[in-house]
Amino acid sequence: MNAAIMKGMELEPQNRPQSVQEWLDLLIPKPVAAETTRVISAVGMDYTNLQNLLAAKKWREADEETARVMLKVAGREEERWLDTESIDKFPCEDLPTIDQLWVKYSNGRFGFSVQKRIYQSWGGTRERNGGVWVKFWYLIGRFKNDSWLYENDLTFSEKAPEAHLPSRVWPQGLDEGLVLFSRVETCRL
Repeated sequence: MNAAIMKGMELEPQNRPQSVQEWLDLLIPKPVAAETTRVISAVGMDYTNLQNLLAAKKWREADEETARVMLKVAGREEERWLDTESIDKFPCEDLPTIDQLWVKYSNGRFGFSVQKRIYQSWGGTRERNGGVWVKFWYLIGRFKNDSWLYENDLTFSEKAPEAHLPSRVWPQGLDEGLVLFSRVETCRL
């Protein structure tokens, strides 16, 4: 609720919700219904394993599988990380599929769209803003006591902070992280 109120009080009018409905969507995110979860891929990726892991609430394994499928879709398995170019070219058929599966099986707590909503609620854009970025990482429980949490320190349960997962797919640097949010926006998540 606080994030929706703060977004509604932004100093710059273009950073505020432009309608009451847009503000209400920040306040009360719409859940993804089971029948709206379309498992499709532009490159023929099979998301059955990810879907099964998420349905079984195996969050750590689902996080690992998310990284695996995203690297495979992007053709970056050998490099083991996503760069700016691969993120910008990530298929808009696959990104919503992955996101919708996370949102559905976590009851709206996890997923790229949830992360994007929180990031944008603090004024985050594709432009570099370290202050917003740090707030975002604190809010989702990935940065604590002025230091990054490593994989073993993350919370792989529904008790994790909202938007805590997925975590493994996050790019190496700030710029790539901003590009990921930009791609999430482009793909209309």
